[in-house]
Amino acid sequence: AVCVLLCVECPKEGNLPDAFPPFGDGAGSAARHLRNVFYRMGFNDRDIVALSGAHTIGRAFKERSGVVENGYGEATATKFTCPFHRARHDAKEGVGMAGGKSWTENWLTFDNSYFLRKEDTKDLLWMPTDKALHQDPSFKVFFDAYAKDKNLFFSDYKKVHRKLSELGSKFSIKGGISLD
Repeated sequence: AVCVLLCVECPKEGNLPDAFPPFGDGAGSAARHLRNVFYRMGFNDRDIVALSGAHTIGRAFKERSGVVENGYGEATATKFTCPFHRARHDAKEGVGMAGGKSWTENWLTFDNSYFLRKEDTKDLLWMPTDKALHQDPSFKVFFDAYAKDKNLFFSDYKKVHRKLSELGSKFSIKGGISLD
């Protein structure tokens, strides 16, 4: 359970960490920003790194987050998000809608490849908050451990994903929901 005394200690609803500075919380570094966002929810450094491993799957789109120039469709796809790339674990064709920019080459496979990144490439997404995980000394311990041991990552990830899910979410839809 998370115990806070003041509203300012709680994260704003719907807020994920900012991708790039300047960070909305005024943090001077990406590592501090990640801690500001996640510590208030009761997470520690190990939890933050494990949760970040979710970047193993998925992509960012210009139209959704705005953190990349790659939008919907083949015209702005990278070599890893184009229809010809085989990102699936079974190596079959099919990436769904082409486009966007992924953190990993095989972004439809949940594994520890996010932690195995050797160098930045123009075709893969790597934000300052991602970079902080393998540069900050405390984060780096866990980043390196997950790179070496996929099962450790899976074990830690399932625990922290559950913890995040159990924090709940508040949905407040103006006018409510109606079923016709």
